[in-house]
Amino acid sequence: MTAPIQDNPYGVYVPGSRQSLPGFVVPPRADHPLVPWEDESHAGQWVDVDHAREQLDLFEQCLLRLADLVTPGVDQGRLVVVTGPVGMGKTTLIHQCIYRAREYIRQLNEAAGTPQPGARGPLGQLVAMTAGYGNDGRAISVDENGDFASTPAINATIRDKVVARLRTHFAGIALDPAMSQEAPFKAFGAISALLAQQDALLFAVVPHIDWKDVGVRTRFLKTCLSHAQSRIVLLVEVSHGTTETADEVVAELLPNDAVTHLALGSLRPEDTVKFSQSVRSGHPDPDDAPPRNPATAGDELLRVHQQWQPADVRELRRVFHAVAEGQRHSGRVRITADDLRQHTSGGSGPDLRRL
Repeated sequence: MTAPIQDNPYGVYVPGSRQSLPGFVVPPRADHPLVPWEDESHAGQWVDVDHAREQLDLFEQCLLRLADLVTPGVDQGRLVVVTGPVGMGKTTLIHQCIYRAREYIRQLNEAAGTPQPGARGPLGQLVAMTAGYGNDGRAISVDENGDFASTPAINATIRDKVVARLRTHFAGIALDPAMSQEAPFKAFGAISALLAQQDALLFAVVPHIDWKDVGVRTRFLKTCLSHAQSRIVLLVEVSHGTTETADEVVAELLPNDAVTHLALGSLRPEDTVKFSQSVRSGHPDPDDAPPRNPATAGDELLRVHQQWQPADVRELRRVFHAVAEGQRHSGRVRITADDLRQHTSGGSGPDLRRL
């Protein structure tokens, strides 16, 4: 099997996939969340669309209060609720928050230098993804009969997923049986005690769950807040519902020093321009020739956005990936307004608005 002429710079490699089968050429995915804390190549693919930079700045303010999570006697974790429409990058924002937090902790550890005998060592961290990289709520919200699970059952599954991750990370350490045998609230208390003993932080990612009844999402978030005990950061995804707005879902939890609400919205025309002009995964434009009309290139992309009206970031990524896929075999990947117009209008190939 021969390697492709060049990678598709708009594709995303699943973390670890290139190492899983030596000698096998793994193609990047057209649509996969960016997980920079697990795969460094993803860090260069993040683009500030849909107000994401503002929300990331808001999360980084939490890091200034990192001491609250690890100081004995404070006994406070953190609940980060990420809301927004389907397909607008909530999972990617969660992974980006984890990446920034781990980078911040790494810098603190480096600044502290080599600890003196008896002094505190580097702060450890681990991540528990309760529903995989894609953060698909169906992985934890369906019971053994294929029915929608109850809230207590879902909380128990989240606990079990977290405990399984702890067993892997702290291999050789006997875990308190309460973590698996007690109700989730008590289990997370035992998890908090273990993290204090091992001087570590836990980032637990909880997916969007398609709750059927009004008010259940808010009640579920309240249980998540009770689980966010000392040294535990829960990052929970909530999609906009048809009966409740995101603000309504989180209103009863705010204001609370332990809760941070990050809100994504809808695409703006300038987001298409940002996405087009970004450097993807360390791939600058291989063709150094300037655009035909540099002064109007952005205006042309804005017009394409208005004609195309991409539904969400997911569609934006898939279309750019498809256009680049048609170009990369020629050794040239440069996506212009004309390229997007041709593909999204159905002038050449499938109408990618149906993706």
